[in-house]
Amino acid sequence: MFKRVVFPLFLLTVIISVSCKQKPAVKETVTQAKPAPAAVAVDTAADNLISFISGVSCAEKGCLRTLYNKTGWEKYSENIDTLFSSGNSLRIRNMKDWAGKELVKDNSVKTLFYPFSGPDFLNADIYYPEADQYILIGLEPIGELPDLCSMKPDSVKSYLNSVHRTLKDLLKRSYFITKNMSKDLSKTRINGTLPMMSIFIKRTGHQIVAVHRIGVDTLGNCVVTDNLKGNFVKGVRIDFMSPADNKVKSVLYFRTDISDKGLDKTPGVRKYLSSLPKSYTFLKAASFLMHNNDFSDIRNCIFNTSVTILQDDSGIAYRYFDRQKWNIKLYGKYSKPKGEFSYIKEPDLEEAFKKETVGNLPYSLGYNWGTDHTSLLYAIKK
Repeated sequence: MFKRVVFPLFLLTVIISVSCKQKPAVKETVTQAKPAPAAVAVDTAADNLISFISGVSCAEKGCLRTLYNKTGWEKYSENIDTLFSSGNSLRIRNMKDWAGKELVKDNSVKTLFYPFSGPDFLNADIYYPEADQYILIGLEPIGELPDLCSMKPDSVKSYLNSVHRTLKDLLKRSYFITKNMSKDLSKTRINGTLPMMSIFIKRTGHQIVAVHRIGVDTLGNCVVTDNLKGNFVKGVRIDFMSPADNKVKSVLYFRTDISDKGLDKTPGVRKYLSSLPKSYTFLKAASFLMHNNDFSDIRNCIFNTSVTILQDDSGIAYRYFDRQKWNIKLYGKYSKPKGEFSYIKEPDLEEAFKKETVGNLPYSLGYNWGTDHTSLLYAIKK
């Protein structure tokens, strides 16, 4: 029902090497993705489906042709365009400009590590568009892409409304509200992180190449598990084309507990994380978990694998950074955590911001969204 073109062997080898090992087998709204080169096998059915739920026009085929007319898709597309256009004017453009000026670029680093991310590919791409591989980890379910062709038009409309509602959190606040996300990513609504990550990939102007189920085995190997059974920590990999250079990139998302106790139960994940290539690390709205002793393993993993760490204050506590190993730059205005996180006390970080701030932030981010008290710590390994 859709065309596939075979990869040249050398290109296939490059793609697999940066992701998982194959087992033998916008209005300033959204940048329109360039068509993939003929040599790349693109899953056109998946790309068209994701375009539909993203509010992005595509070649109308099969059941989608009917759903365009019966679900009010044109109005939905306009509403999604408005969300991304508003986000662009409020936050995204300034974030991109700031990142381009302030973040260190190392051509040898191809991986962004983003633990506690949920489905937030959008901010990962804003800060690190040059990465070839994005590794995201969260507790949110992976889920499924919707089977639109088996759904009634009213059910499709309800699904699209859930997508619109969920996007508001991230585009307005720069993070998902946990209690809302649990409802919105449930099976009765959007059904997991896979649809949301796919939407962000599409809305940032990319073409979906393929979606694969993946897993980490007990030896720490990441393998494609589309047709495999066994003891794996489950994940998903989305391959996509960069509009800038038509290079295949990948987002990997794993649903797993990366507390010390969680890693004790999944030693394969611990081995996988310890074998990550040198990476950029990004931490945002991480619930201050790595301030605690029971997240020491993932904290040490980040210190070991990262060449840079960009985080708000909810990431790694300031006291854990060894100034003999890290150069630290502080941006913005620090504000003590409030509400459910008011128990967090970092007098050393507060004092450092009074003395060592190197620049302002022209946007809000994380838990202090909508205020002028957004702060970022940027650590560069010596």
